[in-house]
Amino acid sequence: MWLGLMIQSMILKWWKGLLMLQVKPNPLSKKSILETIRGIFPNTTVMFVYYCGSLAFGINDENSDDDVTVVLDGFKGNVHLSLGELDIFAYGRDIYLKKQNLDPSVPLYDRAYVDEVLSEKDNLIYLDEHYRDEYEAYKNVDLTSKLGLFLESFVEHYKMRIEYPEPQKSHYHILRVRGILDHVDETGRYRHVVHEPWYTHMIEYKKNWNNSKGLEYMLLLREALAYIENYKDKVMKDELGKPTQSI
Repeated sequence: MWLGLMIQSMILKWWKGLLMLQVKPNPLSKKSILETIRGIFPNTTVMFVYYCGSLAFGINDENSDDDVTVVLDGFKGNVHLSLGELDIFAYGRDIYLKKQNLDPSVPLYDRAYVDEVLSEKDNLIYLDEHYRDEYEAYKNVDLTSKLGLFLESFVEHYKMRIEYPEPQKSHYHILRVRGILDHVDETGRYRHVVHEPWYTHMIEYKKNWNNSKGLEYMLLLREALAYIENYKDKVMKDELGKPTQSI
């Protein structure tokens, strides 16, 4: 109840300003993002904030929202807030740890994107130095050792989304992960490096997902998702019997 009232109040407070955001050539300033977060969650400690979504992966364009992840000490659970062109994915300290460890008690949507912290870009918006060790542990997570669990969450999530009547912009992640798996085969490590031709497919689909060219990608998307699922099955067989590593 209290969280709902706080969120409603916050939305009303910023609504006038958000209406002015018609065109966004650049992301919102880090300072304004942090001020917004602190205004919404006044009785918590902001541990760290970083860009997620297309900004995190370096493929944002003029139509991209500013997606940010915030981890809060003193907050329970998690919540997604859409404030105009700013999308906030807020997590309490405990649930964020569970998310990064791919705990099945965490919603599937959140587990499907844990690789966002592996971007080669510096996506940090804010860090409270008291929590630097925790932040570094999250950012340097060895997803390669948890690849089967990650791909299991990713595939389950997108097998539902691929059946939507219309193409979805987020389907570009299927092409992104497909390209990363070629890098895994080459190096033995899961890092955010998308090999060709998947990088080009990802960019082209993201630009054209809502027109006829986007529709032409549906067959390739299904084939890529099937490949990821088969890859997941092989990885999970290899991981069977190995101890699970936690952060």
